[in-house]
Formats: sequence, structure tokens, C-alpha cells
Amino acid sequence: MKYSTIIFDLDGTLLDTSQGIMLGANYSANKIGALELTADQQKSFIGPPLMDSFVRECGFSKSEARMAVELYRKRYMEKGMYEAKHYNQMKELLISLKEKNYKTAVATLKRDDFAKKMIKHFGLSRYFHSINGIDDKDTHSKSDIIAMCLKEIEQEDLSKAVMIGDSIYDAIGAEQTGIDFIAVTYGYGFKNKEEASQVRHVFIAENVNDIIRFLNP
Repeated sequence: MKYSTIIFDLDGTLLDTSQGIMLGANYSANKIGALELTADQQKSFIGPPLMDSFVRECGFSKSEARMAVELYRKRYMEKGMYEAKHYNQMKELLISLKEKNYKTAVATLKRDDFAKKMIKHFGLSRYFHSINGIDDKDTHSKSDIIAMCLKEIEQEDLSKAVMIGDSIYDAIGAEQTGIDFIAVTYGYGFKNKEEASQVRHVFIAENVNDIIRFLNP
């Protein structure tokens, strides 16, 4: 098999977390003084760093954005992280990878403690050797987080690792780290194959079954 290590993004790749993120973004933006966010604006919060999204979509200053992030995370801890669901066939893919002794990890721009709690809540912790997210000061880039995963699972041969994700952040993180990238279009970042084809990739998946067929776990 070409790969021995599979690294997943979380939001829009491993779990459909759209409802909790969109509701949380709108709630937090309103609390700081922004008008009601449109559905497209709410969707734009899925994937990118929260600070960047509040500045971009709401016109907040950095201090306002930081307050919005704190409000968002408080609501997310209490409610938002549970407003998610599995993608079809994802658990079957993870079971197959585990049975065939792949090393698996999650690299996400979600806060590290949230990511670990969510993955545990949805019964997926047993399928991963490493789970890493950003710190509470948002200082880690996607490539930093991917590198943490690779170090934890002791994968030194980068040609044996692949990142699976739905956004430009995942693609850039994989490229900066020196590993291959599988783009998925069923999430929130890449809207279709044409858009996904603009980034460096080895495969584009329109659903989880496409990933299963490509990896043939």
C-alpha cells in the first residue's frame, strides 16, 4: 500500500460540524455588535481560523474578534460541539483502517481540547493514534499541527503519509509539511472538483466511498 499514515481534518472531513459552527458564529458576532450573519457568511467560518473569520466577515478589530472567539468557544463547549453528525461511511472507513493497521491522526484548526472531546463524544477516539488542534492563543498553523501528528506517531517517511481535507488550509498545510493531499468536496471548503483541482493533490473525493476506493483499506 502506498500510504501507512492517514491524517484527517475534522470539520467538513471527518464530521459534519456545520450546525454548531454556524450557530455559534452568528451568536458571537451578534453579541459583539454585528448584524445577523447571512447563511454564506456563517458557512465561511467552517475551516479557517476563527480570528480571521470574525475580522473578515464582521469587520471586527483584533480585540473585538478576540472577544467574539471567547464567546464562541464558551457556547461551543456548552452546546456547539454536540451539534454535529457522522458523514456516511466514515466510521466504516475508520474501522477498516484500524483493522489493517494504518496509523491515523486528526489535524484540525479547532481548539485542541474541543477536538479531543468531540471525537470522544462521537465514539471515534479508538480509531486515532494522534489528535491535535490549535492552542487557545491560535498560534499554530495547519502545518504545525500536521507536524505534531507525524511526530507523535513517529512517521518519519513523509512519502508514506497523506492528509485528507476539505479546504485550502489543509492543502497548504500538507504541502508545507511535505506530504500528499486528498481533497474532499463533500465538506465546506472546496465546492466542486474544479475548485479542488486548483491545489496540489493526489486525488479528489466527492464522498467517503471515493476515499475508501482510493485507499482500498
